[in-house]
Amino acid sequence: MGLWKKTAVAALAIRALGPVISPRFRPPQKHPWRQPGRTVFVGDNEYLVREAGPGDAQPLVLIHGLAGSSLAEWYQMAPKLAERHRVILIDHRGHGLSALTRGRYEIEDAADDVAGVMDQIGVEKAAVVGYSLGGTIAQSFAHRYPGRVSKLVLMGTFSYHPAPMRTLRVVGAMLLRGFERLTGIGTSDARSMYLLATGAVERRHGRWLWEETHRRDVDAGAQATLAMLRFDSRAWIGSIGVDTMVIIPTRDQLVPARWQYELASMIEGVVVTELAGAHHETPWVYADRLTREIEAFLSV
Repeated sequence: MGLWKKTAVAALAIRALGPVISPRFRPPQKHPWRQPGRTVFVGDNEYLVREAGPGDAQPLVLIHGLAGSSLAEWYQMAPKLAERHRVILIDHRGHGLSALTRGRYEIEDAADDVAGVMDQIGVEKAAVVGYSLGGTIAQSFAHRYPGRVSKLVLMGTFSYHPAPMRTLRVVGAMLLRGFERLTGIGTSDARSMYLLATGAVERRHGRWLWEETHRRDVDAGAQATLAMLRFDSRAWIGSIGVDTMVIIPTRDQLVPARWQYELASMIEGVVVTELAGAHHETPWVYADRLTREIEAFLSV
């Protein structure tokens, strides 16, 4: 047996029989925001919901992005926003502590999930903030339930994927799913290491971030990616009729700024806020500024 075959056999044996190895994080380690949640049922599916802030304040729904969770992405902004709002954080399908969805679905289904969760917790209307993939869900929610959105904030998101990039990302998603199935290494590892390496997340939260990010299921993650890549709001985004702010990180490495400007150009009366030099990890790096910008927009 050649060297490469021996290496492959050894790798598969380790993957099948060996322990799961996690990195060691230098103490002291600390959970950044111990905000408990509860689950609610929408049909037969169970969703994790966290709430913070005064129960009688204006409701504000925060919708997180791909491969994350509501806690992992909003833990810096949510406590600040909760000083004036009833903040509602939802782990959407296939993410965080909500039900897995390994079958095909569309962004419209995830928007219906948000409406169902709001029904279960007694919220008829809310301001909605969507980040990245969450921005597509927020757009769809505003389109499908216009009377339930008081104001809309879209951050680091888009109206559609241009064909060449969509094709590349579909192929990439399929290859990545296969690699993760085989090796157990992939998106969760890269995401955690990147956020820690860039300083977006403090080192003292490293162990928590690793564990929170590794709740991800490979096949559920792939389905969410494919749903996002199929999303296209160009036919209707200009007619949603909701006061909207689009926040654009001008050096976004995942959602090119030109896509975000194009989205903003389709929305009548839109408020555009530019984060000059910012990359995609805005909820972590620019939490204070984003909180101020969102508060100012919601107060008008």
